[in-house]
Amino acid sequence: MAPKKKKEIDQDERFQAIVLTDSFMTRFMPLTSKTPRCLLPLANVPLIEYTLEFLAKAGVNEVYIMCSSHADQIQQYIKNSKWQSDDVDSPFTVTTILSLESKSVGDTMRDLDNRGLITGDFLLISGDIVSNINFEKALEFHKFNKANDKEHILTMCLTNASPYHRTRTQIDSAVFLLDKPTNKCIYYQSIPSSNLPQTSINLDLELLEDIDDEILVRNDLIDCHIDICSPLVPQIFQDNFDYQLLRSDFVKGVLTSDLVKKTIYAYITNEYASRVSSFQNYDAISQDILSRWSYPMVPDSNFNLTSYSYETNHIYKEDKILLAQSCKIGDCVCIGSNSKIDEGSSIIKSTIGRNVVIGKNVKISNSYIWDNVKIDDDSVIENSIIANNCQISTNTRIYKCVLGYDVKVASDKTLNFVRIIDKPIERVNDFEFSDDEEDSQTQQSQGFSIKESEDLVGKNGVGHVYISEVESDSEIDEDEKSLHKIGHNFRMLNLSDDSIESVTKKRRKKTRRFSTNSVVSTDFEVLSDEDEEEDFNKEAIDTITRSIENNHDLDTALLELNTLRMSMNVTYHEVRLATVESLIKRVLHFITTKTLEPKDALIKVFNSWGMLFKRQIFELNDQIDLLFTLQNVTSNLDKAYNQILLFWSIQILYQLDIIEEEMIFKWWDSEESVETDKLINVRGLTEKFIVWLKEAEEESDED
Repeated sequence: MAPKKKKEIDQDERFQAIVLTDSFMTRFMPLTSKTPRCLLPLANVPLIEYTLEFLAKAGVNEVYIMCSSHADQIQQYIKNSKWQSDDVDSPFTVTTILSLESKSVGDTMRDLDNRGLITGDFLLISGDIVSNINFEKALEFHKFNKANDKEHILTMCLTNASPYHRTRTQIDSAVFLLDKPTNKCIYYQSIPSSNLPQTSINLDLELLEDIDDEILVRNDLIDCHIDICSPLVPQIFQDNFDYQLLRSDFVKGVLTSDLVKKTIYAYITNEYASRVSSFQNYDAISQDILSRWSYPMVPDSNFNLTSYSYETNHIYKEDKILLAQSCKIGDCVCIGSNSKIDEGSSIIKSTIGRNVVIGKNVKISNSYIWDNVKIDDDSVIENSIIANNCQISTNTRIYKCVLGYDVKVASDKTLNFVRIIDKPIERVNDFEFSDDEEDSQTQQSQGFSIKESEDLVGKNGVGHVYISEVESDSEIDEDEKSLHKIGHNFRMLNLSDDSIESVTKKRRKKTRRFSTNSVVSTDFEVLSDEDEEEDFNKEAIDTITRSIENNHDLDTALLELNTLRMSMNVTYHEVRLATVESLIKRVLHFITTKTLEPKDALIKVFNSWGMLFKRQIFELNDQIDLLFTLQNVTSNLDKAYNQILLFWSIQILYQLDIIEEEMIFKWWDSEESVETDKLINVRGLTEKFIVWLKEAEEESDED
């Protein structure tokens, strides 16, 4: 029995960490089309090194790195790193796990559970974390709560910060309701980015029944994405296949579930921790590192990777750099080895990579120049990222741009608020990209012709504009709001909250029963019919939008939508309304970003997702209701294209056999369809289709 006992003790002493290298988002495109986010340089050090250094200080014994997108690059990097080197005594063993089929955090956790790797409590962390948290205290907090609460399964590490802290973005904003004495989390609600601020949350009072003390409502916390988990966490993901996100799905689902009945605690600290989750965060965290707020995570710590020395005014210089006597190096500047800066040039609050050549009288501020970049004389670069192997010719101006790998910009060009990539790319699925430069369809999908590319980067330049087709509206809104930050200045969607509301107010009255004991998926109080419908509308739009962005199949989207409909006890009219608004919203994304013309955008979206209506229509009157809904929604859009959208949406639904001729005629001839000038005006182009249908019917009768 002695050997068996010793083996069990060794097993208990192991402390494992799971590193998620994929964010399953596209905020760093086009950079991440060639390099995974965790390998992007931050202060000239790959992001994953900050995470692994944190784990080394945390006392972890085993590290499993879960790889999805660009898994081969991550695997090769770890193989060649000091963490698997025979020359360096690594504090832990590192194993890369290929999870190529995973399309979300939930998929990764289910894959982890299937592999049976977890032996006890483990640390779950993202591969793009910069933190100097004293992890021993967080682990003690976790163990204390686990000893006193047998249902405890997760401890979230959170950092105090004001709502306007520069490393905190609205994308990741959330409200945490905590029990004051214990910091047990009672409720979690993400705060979506929108034109209008969210000023309230809806809470089921049953969640507060067991709380005897004060409750803290905190929306001033940075979510570090550092979690201490029990082995039950992957199992719960396995039991709930619809859980995709760690916070919005898992944490919120556990806290509000009547079946799981597990508890989650929050460890709150004042130490530095943040995740590089957007271009805004990349800028803010870079400046924090250079300003030494993240100490000891600073360039001159070197991590056995670099050779930086630290000088006054937060200047970091690596060896073998060549600086002209008259060049000016301002505060918060990091310069990599073998780089050269010529006469009269000035650099402030920026990072310069290795083997960079900067000509005369060049001005660089608040920018991040990666390796092997060449910048010719008299150029100006502000608030931008210039990726590896780019070439910037003489007298070029670049403001608030992201230049991908191998881009070349000709002389005397000015770039403003744009992302550039060397070759057009087309998203094939969540992790595959096509970069066939000769593919005319790909160039069209990016909404940028060869001639326009020449106007942008010059005749001798190399580059095409990158316009995302998969980013969420919250990311677009977030990029719009931060004028000082790096990134593309996206156009706002033309479908505003006001126009959605105006359509909502026109909903038809109906009677239905609602139980006060029912639990809805987002808001937890007894709502009126109108409030309930508006809440369903928002959740349904989010569900369909997520399905489109994550390239789900129709059956999965329909299952999620139907589950939501039944849980909130709404009619199919509300389902059809939410579906129309979601698809039109997607169409407007392509239009306002100039990716596609209105007709092409509508055809693309409705041909792919129009069959959603097939499972939402059961009677002939449902077809008429769908036509009224389309008319109401499109009538509130820009007059430049609203007639086109109504015309083509009806024609496609007719071709898909979702609506019939007879129902189209009944809708067209009804008094309700011409109640207002808006409704009349949007019908203009559709009249031709109606005439064509009637003529075709008459010819058929004559035959």
